Amino acid sequence: MNGLRTSLARMVVVFAMTISTRQFKWTALALIALAGCNVTALQSLTAPTADLLPGGTIADRALVVSFINNSAARAIFTFGSFNPLDQDGIPTGFGQLRLEANTASGQINIPCRRIVSVGGPQLIALIEDNQTNPNINVTDDNALINGVNFSTAPLGDPLEAAPTEGTAAGIDLNVGVDFTCSRTDINDQTGTGLVIFTLDEDAAAPGGFSITFQFIAP
Repeated sequence: MNGLRTSLARMVVVFAMTISTRQFKWTALALIALAGCNVTALQSLTAPTADLLPGGTIADRALVVSFINNSAARAIFTFGSFNPLDQDGIPTGFGQLRLEANTASGQINIPCRRIVSVGGPQLIALIEDNQTNPNINVTDDNALINGVNFSTAPLGDPLEAAPTEGTAAGIDLNVGVDFTCSRTDINDQTGTGLVIFTLDEDAAAPGGFSITFQFIAP
């Protein structure tokens, strides 16, 4: 096992030295650190999330997500994706929703990155820290919150986005472990799987609500 870890570390050192893009450099260096760690971490860090386009440009694949609100209250939240070890990266392509009670969203494409998050604290912090960046567009300040708020206040009421009924803790999913961005055609730039997030009332959960997910593989 130690020999395998040493070989892996040597391999990714060479990988990091030969690739100039920031995304692949941090992945390779992280692999060095994780050469002696668990298989789950390595699966997440090595799962494909981007493609090399003609001319040497790196482009994120897209991931398809959808949301189902099974509760009797409006759900207010922010969702998106980010690379947790890329200190210079910003979570572009995030979304914000106010999903009415007992309704579902359409299918939404977001950039495929190492972590897909619904209201996770790291995602929210990254957005807040980069609001002066022109590529970050917050359209609903009241949805830029940790977790999910649930409200039954009427639309137009000052409390329409407040947690009048409770909250759900945020959730983070890891690529290669909880979902993949695998393609069924090498020419595609969008993963063909689907992540469905479901919001439910849950008396056993802190805040009275919870988020679960299902990944439907291609």
